[in-house]
Amino acid sequence: MTTTIVAPAVNRTKPPKNIGIIAARGKSEARELGKTISDWLSEHERHPISERALGNKGPDEVDAIVALGGDGLMMRAANQHPDIPLLGINFGKVGFLALIEQQDWRVALQALIEGEFKIEKSSTLQSDHVRDEQPHDTGWAINDVVIRSGNRMIDLELYIDGYYVNTYPGDGMIVSTARGSTAYCMAAGGPILTAGVRGFALVPISCHSPIRTPLVAAETAVIELVLANDHAASLILDGREDESLQKGDLIRVTRGDHTFQLVTIGSTNFYDAVRTKFNFQIRPDAIPSLGLRNHAERR
Repeated sequence: MTTTIVAPAVNRTKPPKNIGIIAARGKSEARELGKTISDWLSEHERHPISERALGNKGPDEVDAIVALGGDGLMMRAANQHPDIPLLGINFGKVGFLALIEQQDWRVALQALIEGEFKIEKSSTLQSDHVRDEQPHDTGWAINDVVIRSGNRMIDLELYIDGYYVNTYPGDGMIVSTARGSTAYCMAAGGPILTAGVRGFALVPISCHSPIRTPLVAAETAVIELVLANDHAASLILDGREDESLQKGDLIRVTRGDHTFQLVTIGSTNFYDAVRTKFNFQIRPDAIPSLGLRNHAERR
């Protein structure tokens, strides 16, 4: 099911002039549309910036980036170009971050250059690996930091703000942002953190214990996970395996310095995305009592 833009949003920010374009490398149709969008932006007196040229630009030289691909491309673009607003045109399967469907690109780009859009800023996760009391920075994540077992069950000790919470025997643990709660977190049985929630979800993976209830910690919390046995495990950030772990290793997760900035256009919102992208409707033909428009806008 696709989500079609039906109306522009209220003017929220300064219209961008310098706009980067990143297309999924393995999708020829995305690359072709990228060329079309580049020409369109030039015709509308904007400065399109190719992906190659983006590497030579500082963050102050790029006002926004248009990503043509799926959610994976959105995360790659955000990691390579942090703190820059991203508009995603969906060439993937779900498109929870890449909210704009392909047929709506002209409407979305017109709203973008006219400043008729909103920017949703989401917190990220900073990960540090401590071995033999020596910490090193392992990077930051938009969706989640995961410790995942190999072929054998691992024991993970969880500490929040220095307090011991529990030991979780199983396949590992997910620490998820609110933005990432609809990704691996949700698939593993964790909660969906709705728009505006300032917290991180902690979700045990296939926990071999009755103590398996997910937790939500404050964004200000210091979350520490210790590998307590000598079975193989890996540290994974946003689906990218970072490094192998060994017994006694500690992974410290805190709120990251960077933000993930998502451009939303028109009637697009978190709750529409959950219902339509995941077909998350008990009764698809239900008609809301308060009407189809966002009730919050009428209060």
